[in-house]
Amino acid sequence: MPWLRSQLLELRRGRPLAVAVVAAFVVMGAVGFLPLFGGPGYEHALATGLLLPGLTAATTALDLTRPGRILPSALGACLEGARNGAILASISLATAVLHLVHVRTCDPFGQVPLFFLTAFFGCVLAGVYGAVLAELAVRGRKRRRLLAIGLSVAAVLLCVAVSVGRFVTSPMIFAFDPFVGYFSGTLYDTIVNPGTALYTYRLGTLTTIAAVLAIASGLDRKSDGRVDLRSLLGAKLRLGIGVAFAVGSLAITAEGATLNHWHTKETITEALGGHREGPRCTVVYPKGTRVDEADLLLRDCEGQLAHVERTMGTRGPERVTAFFFASPDDKKRFMGAAHTYIAKPWRHEVYLQVGGFPHPVLGHELAHVVAGSVGQGPFRVAGEWGGLLPNPGLIEGMASAISPDDEDLTDAQWARAMKDLDLLPPMGRIFSLGFLGESSAKSYTVAGAFVQWVMDRFGLPTLHSWYGGKSLDGLTSLSWAQLDAAFKAYLDTVEFPPAAKAFAEAKFKRPGVFGRACPHLVDRLRGEADACREAADVPCARAGYDAVLAKDPDDFNARISRGVLELKLGDQGQGTSVLAALASDARIPRPYQNRADEALADGDLQSADAARHKSAADRYRKLSAEAVDEDQGRTYDVKLFAAEHPEARPAIVALLVGSDPRRGPDLFQGGVRLGEWSQAPLARYLIGKNLAQHGFYDDARPFLATPDATLPPRVRRELVRQRAITACVRREKNELLEMRARYTGQPAEGDPYLGTAGGRKAALVRLIDRCLLAE
Repeated sequence: MPWLRSQLLELRRGRPLAVAVVAAFVVMGAVGFLPLFGGPGYEHALATGLLLPGLTAATTALDLTRPGRILPSALGACLEGARNGAILASISLATAVLHLVHVRTCDPFGQVPLFFLTAFFGCVLAGVYGAVLAELAVRGRKRRRLLAIGLSVAAVLLCVAVSVGRFVTSPMIFAFDPFVGYFSGTLYDTIVNPGTALYTYRLGTLTTIAAVLAIASGLDRKSDGRVDLRSLLGAKLRLGIGVAFAVGSLAITAEGATLNHWHTKETITEALGGHREGPRCTVVYPKGTRVDEADLLLRDCEGQLAHVERTMGTRGPERVTAFFFASPDDKKRFMGAAHTYIAKPWRHEVYLQVGGFPHPVLGHELAHVVAGSVGQGPFRVAGEWGGLLPNPGLIEGMASAISPDDEDLTDAQWARAMKDLDLLPPMGRIFSLGFLGESSAKSYTVAGAFVQWVMDRFGLPTLHSWYGGKSLDGLTSLSWAQLDAAFKAYLDTVEFPPAAKAFAEAKFKRPGVFGRACPHLVDRLRGEADACREAADVPCARAGYDAVLAKDPDDFNARISRGVLELKLGDQGQGTSVLAALASDARIPRPYQNRADEALADGDLQSADAARHKSAADRYRKLSAEAVDEDQGRTYDVKLFAAEHPEARPAIVALLVGSDPRRGPDLFQGGVRLGEWSQAPLARYLIGKNLAQHGFYDDARPFLATPDATLPPRVRRELVRQRAITACVRREKNELLEMRARYTGQPAEGDPYLGTAGGRKAALVRLIDRCLLAE
């Protein structure tokens, strides 16, 4: 290979490009050994865009200004810089391909187009930039050469600083960068798809490069090697073309918000269109939202903020802004996070999707903002170096402890299960960057349980000081080993239903994003297959699920969905066999076994065969007895009722399963059937709940009377919750106070919460308290 031999010769002479090639190979080769960075992919492209453009620009500037160098024309210098960028980017891509030898990669070259649109473009641009800077030092002194090289690296750092500045001063967490290309912004959104915004952004890069090349083509050199700017007067056409391209680049930059390259608080507020202000909260929401729904968003924010402050024992900022987006796609387009909820404590802002009343995650995100009052540094968070090195375990643990979810089992109970199953990680790992290496289910749960324990044992002042930057071992006079042991001893006193251990193992044994097989590709393919199934496109869905399983044979979601597809829309015998095998395979985690069993039961329930209805009842009864999740268990109970009561079957099948397998559940058809069966207690509950969920609270109220004793306990508990929500919306203070008094303390005989773990009951009381505080 002549080129390789020439580069080896250049390396021996200390020539810049040869040295840069070796450096790029070594550095990017080492990066490839990090989890997710091996093989061509988003992470590898991101690392290339961060590390190589500065090297490219500096190499070009150094090479063009080295003593004795015969200078090319201005255009030739720019093209040489572009070539250098292409070479170094290609070296990086080559290292990624070499890593395929030892890295399991599902789609080896599927992300190569992303690499070219991000890092490759960035390196080429950096090479051209380096050539421009070299002109400052041509035939200059050594100090000017060093300045040009320094400016080469500084430009890359400056662009990163601009992105950081936008992160700090706006709702954005994503970034488009001239050299890096694209940063998605969040770890937990595994589908990385910048969409058309990346194409328009790189169109701006192309126009920038074209402008430089057009102008450079009209420049001549003087006898001393410097460019003669006056020569442009004789190349007016080239100058005009260059200026036109430059204007195009500036226009694309100026229209960045329109093209979704960047956004500010003002552009997002304008785009959403809806706005309400209360005593402490400002809510921004999609235009077209009904007035009563907007008022509920505001009341929810006010109540949850007050409740978080009371629980945390500190006051948050005087005003908090909550942005509610219509969908995950809208949220991703405007601020960068699709399925991940975000808070920025230093901006006193939270970013969520519209999620009904009460919002299930609003309190958690507001807890981050309120915790900022005891946090430190510019970002008002827990961590070292003034919060610049965040402690994600403490940040998320604080929010989880202050605003727990509505599960019946508490974080402490789940942590007890992890301890019994030898899945509990050391607390020192959770309260460090090791938090990110665990699955989100495990890390959030353990962090919440530990912070709650610290709060109960050592008090809020200790928790506040720890969050504010002091060491927990110093505050408690206990080493981390002793704290770990004391926490485990506490967990031994926490009661946990033995039947739930199988679910805990499945829930917490899953690897984090860094340990999964091809998370970006697998999640994208599964989403596409699900869309095909929803559209009843059987061949498309089959191909999609088969593609997922070819990449990850242990993707149980895809295996179950493949069976359901055949059962409902394809080969029913094959679907039954697949699901039956999954349901009976003890090697498969219990939740997935149960999902397969439920799918079989649903198929039996849809049938007109009475014998199959009995089979469905047997399956639902077994599933209900083993259920840990309250909502899932209640669904089993309602379906069981349908299997055992013919008069209830049409309505419940229409609502929860679907009378037509090709279409799935249908609310309109379910409403018609419910009207034919409206006097039964379960029918009245279903009518009331669906009316409330669709905002008809006044109409729902008569259907949510005192729970009928004949209803299953889980249904009665949900009826109580819906009744509290309805009373809250209708501002029925006396009703709320009466319910709070009834459901505070130990449950009496006949209480629907008797015999439960207590998490749902505590959530009901928190809901009532928030409603009362909002008044």
